[in-house]
Amino acid sequence: MVVDLLIERGTVVTPTGVAKTDVAIKDGRIMALGSKWAFPKAERAIDAQGKIVIPGGIDPHTHFEHQRTKIRPPENWDTASIASAIGGTTTTIDFALQTKGKSLLDAVKAQLSRAKELSAIDYTTKAYPLLTEPSDFDQVLNGMEEVVDYGITSFKVSLIYRESGRYVNDWQLYLILKRAKELGAMVTIHAENCFIGEENQAKLIKAGKTDPKYHALAKPNLAEELEIQKCMMLAEATEAWTYIVHVSTRRGPDIIASYGQKGLPVFCETCTHYLTLTDDVFEPKFPRGILYVCSPPLRKQEDIEALWESIKHGRVHVVGSDHVAYTIKQKEDSCTTFKDIPNGIAGCEVRVPIVFDEGVKRRGLSLERFVQVVSTNVARIFGIYPQKGVIAPGSDADIVIIDPDKKHSLNAADLHMGTDLSPFEGMEVTGWPVVTILRGKVIVENDEFIGELGEGQFVKGKLDNSLLDVLEHIDVFKQK
Repeated sequence: MVVDLLIERGTVVTPTGVAKTDVAIKDGRIMALGSKWAFPKAERAIDAQGKIVIPGGIDPHTHFEHQRTKIRPPENWDTASIASAIGGTTTTIDFALQTKGKSLLDAVKAQLSRAKELSAIDYTTKAYPLLTEPSDFDQVLNGMEEVVDYGITSFKVSLIYRESGRYVNDWQLYLILKRAKELGAMVTIHAENCFIGEENQAKLIKAGKTDPKYHALAKPNLAEELEIQKCMMLAEATEAWTYIVHVSTRRGPDIIASYGQKGLPVFCETCTHYLTLTDDVFEPKFPRGILYVCSPPLRKQEDIEALWESIKHGRVHVVGSDHVAYTIKQKEDSCTTFKDIPNGIAGCEVRVPIVFDEGVKRRGLSLERFVQVVSTNVARIFGIYPQKGVIAPGSDADIVIIDPDKKHSLNAADLHMGTDLSPFEGMEVTGWPVVTILRGKVIVENDEFIGELGEGQFVKGKLDNSLLDVLEHIDVFKQK
């Protein structure tokens, strides 16, 4: 039999462990793992000796073509998805923000239409409601079912941003969780206490304390951990599938994991910037602190180390990028006060390499755990496993080959995201993807995109209790 592609002699990370083996691909799917002698003929063979072969990365948190305020980053789906592919991501989960006068499903269809036209990688999205009028909420509850029927498995809500119409109060959150439970959908939550955060912001600005460092001081760890605790209590009351996005504090994962140990389907995401950057960037020796404003804000080194321990011990389930590609000029032109600076950090291209370098190389994270947090757990939690997130017969042949010794700059000039701003400027990683394969087709080789725009496909999902497998190895208090 002739196979389309054979990956030879690589160190392959599979659900059962790590093995030096070959991977045979035919018709866009993984056909088999084993000796190449079982497949003596291949249209193309790639020698992966000395390299690590993983399932394509799945980014659970991106904001491509982001339009949350009047300021829109210049990056589009094409640039963002190419950058993701170069960095080892083959599927992204974006957000479809509802617009006034349109339904949740309208927002989903509009976002998927842009992706279908431009995306270089596979994709799905989360439905994100807008609540500017009292009547909007009933429309959201009524519209959730048609979104799930369309193949979208998750919704996004925010517990902050009252002025923008995205804030949901406790009663609304409770009803959304109940409705999602009925529909078999996940609720992903931005957990920051709006009253502590926004009142602190107003107080500081009134006192003339408008520098970027006050953004972090306005929203301390307490503001996040308080809301996480509330979300977990509501998740327990409703038994809803619940997922806290971009957890940044040392205690956040422990709060979530203590409920997960009860068997509740509750999940924790952190992001690459919370694993690498601290609020030191707002000190005088970093004169451009405006470039690092994001929400939740950057924390302390002890938070970073605690988050890495939580990744090792299964309390953080996935690592996302929370990618949004504002430019330096967009940040600088909006810095009258820290509240005016567009929030967000570009990171879709560097997510997989940073977790490999900081986790596997520097902290001894196992390859199995690395693959779980950048791919497999995301697929399970959002209902696209085993189509995605695993190297196994029958799964989509989304595969990334990492050269563990390849060094790569994280400077903006050396990356491909649609911005001149890299929050990781001056950093270098060891370990970089050299081949990215999407459904059996090589789309990236050595930092060069050779695929086609619009080749990405919408991945429909469906949740079931198998996602509880993600919680099997939680150990709340164990430290290294």
